[in-house]
Amino acid sequence: LYNKSIKAINEVQQKSSLKNLLLEKKLSTLADSLEKKEAQLNEVLSASNLDPASLSVVTRKLEEVLDAKNTSIRDLQYELARVCKAHNDILRTYEAKLRQFGIPVVEIGFKPLESAVAGQQLGRGVAGLVTSPP
Repeated sequence: LYNKSIKAINEVQQKSSLKNLLLEKKLSTLADSLEKKEAQLNEVLSASNLDPASLSVVTRKLEEVLDAKNTSIRDLQYELARVCKAHNDILRTYEAKLRQFGIPVVEIGFKPLESAVAGQQLGRGVAGLVTSPP
C-alpha cells in the first residue's frame, strides 16, 4: 500500500509538473507574440496615411482581437494556478496520509516541492481534484 501510494503520488507530481511547464511555456509564447504584434501594429499605423474613420475601424478590430488574446492569456493563467493548486493539495493529502499511518515524511527520501505561480498567491480552497469524503 505504501509503495503504491508513493508511486501514485510521484506519477501525479510528474504529470502536474509537466502540465505546469507546458502552460507556462504557452503563456510566455502568447505574451511574446502579443508584444510583437502590438509593435508591428504601431509601426503600420504610424506609417500609413489612413483617414481617421478608416483608422478608427482598423483600431477597433485590432482591439477586439487583442481583447480575445488577453482573455486567452487570463484563462491560461487561471488554468496554471488551478493545476499548481491541485498539485499542492495532493502533496498535503499525501503528507497527511503518511502521518495517519505513522510514517515520518522525512523517511521518504525526498522533500516534495510545492509549486507556485509567479506573482500569484494560491488559496487553500479545493482545486477540484482533491476533496474530503462526505
